[in-house]
Amino acid sequence: MKYITGIILIVTLSSCELLFTEPQPSTTPTAIFEEAWTFADREYSFFEFKNIDWDSIYAVYQPLVNDEMTSEELFKVIADMMYELKDGHVNLRSSFDISRNWTWFLDYPANFNYDLLERNYFKEKQQFVGSFIVYDFGDVGYIRYSSFSNTISESSLNYILKKFEFHRGIIIDVRDNGGGSIMNIERLAERFTDEEVLVGRTQYKNGIGENDFSALEDVVLSPYETDNDDEEPLRFTGKVAVLTSRSCYSATNLFAAYMKNLPNVTLIGDQTGGGGGAPAFTELANGWILRVSNTATFMPDGFNIEGGVPVDVAEDMDDTAAQNGFDTILETALFLLRQ
Repeated sequence: MKYITGIILIVTLSSCELLFTEPQPSTTPTAIFEEAWTFADREYSFFEFKNIDWDSIYAVYQPLVNDEMTSEELFKVIADMMYELKDGHVNLRSSFDISRNWTWFLDYPANFNYDLLERNYFKEKQQFVGSFIVYDFGDVGYIRYSSFSNTISESSLNYILKKFEFHRGIIIDVRDNGGGSIMNIERLAERFTDEEVLVGRTQYKNGIGENDFSALEDVVLSPYETDNDDEEPLRFTGKVAVLTSRSCYSATNLFAAYMKNLPNVTLIGDQTGGGGGAPAFTELANGWILRVSNTATFMPDGFNIEGGVPVDVAEDMDDTAAQNGFDTILETALFLLRQ
């Protein structure tokens, strides 16, 4: 009787365990495709802005999927489908590849050549101050910041702004800067204003519907303040030129939007590449990682910066001038700051 009771107890416990264990999600190609399409359908923030019919795109790509296809074949189908979003923040990541959409800079001139700067302007006289490359033109200061992923320290900015305190202007060169940490945007931009400035508005997807968004929230840039009550905060409110190119993306795109709203700043070069939405991530059932843009950012006048921030002075690098050692975008900034 004890033996029979034990068997019944084991069967009962096993049944309860099965009852409360959620079934594992399917990893068939068909299931993975549906999971990827559904995540983008619910989370992507620019369907309306880009006039994209996601249901129609499903109708094109779903017939290409079958459960006998290889992982690489499935990856290509999903990657091609996500490419339809024309968004550098949309990526599918596997152990063997990462999908990408780089048309935001590949279809345009580079407009930046560090070798030209180093050989014809710096000539070994540049300084490396923290994450910045700094050069002194005598009357105009130059700051090169190559990635918003690079740490910005208070001491580095204090040193640079003290050095250029009485210069006619400062050039901030963020050409070819693909983005990075949003925190570094404010750390840099706050040094170039003495008052609070409305620099944008933002919203995020908060529902599964295409137009389910949170209310717009103001983004206000406040001037830098030091923690030391005995020190004046080091800021520069003279003329500033920000050099941009199409390879400025994501955090750099946002930095350009912030700076464009400051009255002492002029954007020079080419329109930024865009990237106005912070991405949301998911891990698909087969372990692949998918990310899509999940927010939207606007200038104070309502302009959506997903497609890039227009410059105030449009200028391309002239090939003939470059061959003779001149960066025409940099030269334009020097000319304007010296007026």
